[in-house]
Amino acid sequence: MKKRYSVHAFLIGFAGIVACSSNPSVPENEFLIEGKLTNVSDSSIIELRISDGRLLKEIARDTLMNGTFMFRDTITTGVRELYLRSRSKGFPGTWMSVWVAPGEYIRVSGTDKLLQTWTIESDIPEQREENLFVQASFPEKRKVLQYSAQEYDIIHEMYGEHAGDEEFEKNGRALIDSLRKLEEPLKDIIQQKELDYMKTAPVSSVWLNKYRLYASCLQWDKKNPFIPEIKALYARMSEADKETVTGKEISEYMNLGQEVNIGDEMVDGDLYDPEGHLRHLSEFKGRYILLDFWGMGCGPCIQSIPEMEEISEMYKDKLSVVSINGDSKEDWIKFIADRKMTGNQWNELLKGRTGLAARYQVVGILHYVLISPEGIVAQMWSGYAPGSLKGKLKEAVK
Repeated sequence: MKKRYSVHAFLIGFAGIVACSSNPSVPENEFLIEGKLTNVSDSSIIELRISDGRLLKEIARDTLMNGTFMFRDTITTGVRELYLRSRSKGFPGTWMSVWVAPGEYIRVSGTDKLLQTWTIESDIPEQREENLFVQASFPEKRKVLQYSAQEYDIIHEMYGEHAGDEEFEKNGRALIDSLRKLEEPLKDIIQQKELDYMKTAPVSSVWLNKYRLYASCLQWDKKNPFIPEIKALYARMSEADKETVTGKEISEYMNLGQEVNIGDEMVDGDLYDPEGHLRHLSEFKGRYILLDFWGMGCGPCIQSIPEMEEISEMYKDKLSVVSINGDSKEDWIKFIADRKMTGNQWNELLKGRTGLAARYQVVGILHYVLISPEGIVAQMWSGYAPGSLKGKLKEAVK
């Protein structure tokens, strides 16, 4: 008989281990997720998402009715991590991992909108491991989720019913800043607790997934006070762990190349065009080169496309634009085809942004790098506003 794991039920009331009554039968090629929530308004939308390595894509959604939601889908092999999320009012701007497997029934219950406080019951060992991580950093995580929910609601109002209201936006941003100041010390405590737990927890696929997130701080968050502890955990990985897809990505974060600064000679690397041909920045030696690091999930990136096309035409005699995307190959190729994007559309096809993006200090997109005809990094900047590219290049390209 299988052992049933009741995970982080202690977070919701004082029930402890939640007893499980008879479960519905699930076909061997499907999974079934059933949720029961209290104190959560009906009509809330619950989403089920999957990761492509960079983005969480929605694969299904259900509307809460009588406090219940359900997801059923086919799955033929293996255990898979999916994510529950809601963008409805009162929910935090985060998600909750839920593991599924063929023939498995997963029960979700909760008494509020703070997803990571919900209880999940299933026979999947990865789910038990997942929630041991969640448990490791309470009660601080609960408080951060509450602040996140408040922040998320303010953002919704700023860009929804109060869009264009400058006074509301000003006050909203001030509130968000105050919430983030409250969050920061709690997030430090959460990181310390999770890292302490990882020092002794079994190294498993769940552990590796968590460690990959921390390892990415070596690129994105170089001022993180826990970097020595993050690096030290690498010694816990076996050679077999390092050969997994996740392990290889972690190793890349551990061995990032030296950063390039303004005034340095440019660095080159392997890039690929949509046809799969190997490309290099050196193809444009002797011309200005504008590197445009972008992603499909970035609103300003999409907004900048028409102006970037204008720039390419305006300076076609002396400047080459290289747009470097970091999304998955399939999504990237489809996106540029659907939008009929032209020019040098390239991709490093790496997990994470551990190649040229790391060398050129990309910590957020949009990110631009202007290289002189002599191959020297002339300027680097981030962000976009209409007309900003034209203004920058008018001063920089002679």
